[in-house]
Amino acid sequence: MKKTNTKKLILLSLMVAYSLALYILETFIPNPLLVIFPGAKLGLSNIITLICLITFGFKDTFFILTVRIILSSIFAGPMSTLLFSIAGGYLSLLGMFIASKVPGFSNIGISLVGAILHNIGQLLMASLIIKNISIMTYLPFMLGASLLTGVFIGIVVNYALKTKLFKNLKLE
Repeated sequence: MKKTNTKKLILLSLMVAYSLALYILETFIPNPLLVIFPGAKLGLSNIITLICLITFGFKDTFFILTVRIILSSIFAGPMSTLLFSIAGGYLSLLGMFIASKVPGFSNIGISLVGAILHNIGQLLMASLIIKNISIMTYLPFMLGASLLTGVFIGIVVNYALKTKLFKNLKLE
């Protein structure tokens, strides 16, 4: 019993660390999407979120996402970052979980759902903060970025799941 719990804790911790490493790495990568879609991010840490959802399921992925959001918000600074991350991250995870249960959805499709819902969640949080729903008019621009990043993340996840690192990844 102890060995299994220890293995699970180590795997979950590694996933949080991978996710944080990608989050930090992304801050150093020039983002060409910003020219067309101000505020857009690649969302590299979502690679780990989707891999974990596919591999570990909703509950463990929710835990990994929560820890990553808290830690990355500490690195990022203002409290608003935490609020935007919670709104986008949790809505995205819920949508990806539901999409993963629909027959015929590929990892790219699941990633697209997550990217779209992430932006919707963030804009809804922004509208709550500024008390003005008109910020949702920015959604069509953000959806353009969602399409690009969602497809990119889905493709990366497809390749990552075939690598030795993630191929036999299981919580037991």
